Amino acid sequence: MDPHHRLQLANRIHLGLMRELGQGIDLKQMLNSALYARDVLLVCQAYPDTELPYLGDQFRQAAADQLTQRTDWQRDSSGFGVSKPAVSTHSGFDDFAEAMAEARQPARRWLTPSTWFAR
Repeated sequence: MDPHHRLQLANRIHLGLMRELGQGIDLKQMLNSALYARDVLLVCQAYPDTELPYLGDQFRQAAADQLTQRTDWQRDSSGFGVSKPAVSTHSGFDDFAEAMAEARQPARRWLTPSTWFAR
C-alpha cells in the first residue's frame, strides 16, 4: 500500500472535521499516536450522515495494513539486511584481518618491553 495513503486519509478527515466542527486535527499526532487517532476516529463515527465514518474505516484499515506489512518485513530482517552471508565466495574482511595479524607478529615481538635491553 502507498505509504502516503494514511496521510491523505488523515488530511481528508481533517478537512471534513473542519467543515463539520470548525475544528481540525493535528495530522502529525494523528499518524504517530494511536490514542489520538482512536479519539479522532470516534469523533468521525459521531457524524453518520457524512463521509467521516467511511474515512475513519479506511484509516483503520490502512493502519492495520501498514502494521501487517511492517510485521512481515521485520520477521525476516532488522531493516538493514543480512549482516553476514552464510557462505562467502570471495575474500573479505576476515581474510584481511588474518593477514594483518600475521604481519603484526614480528613487530609484536620487537615491541615487547622484555626485549628492549636484551642483546
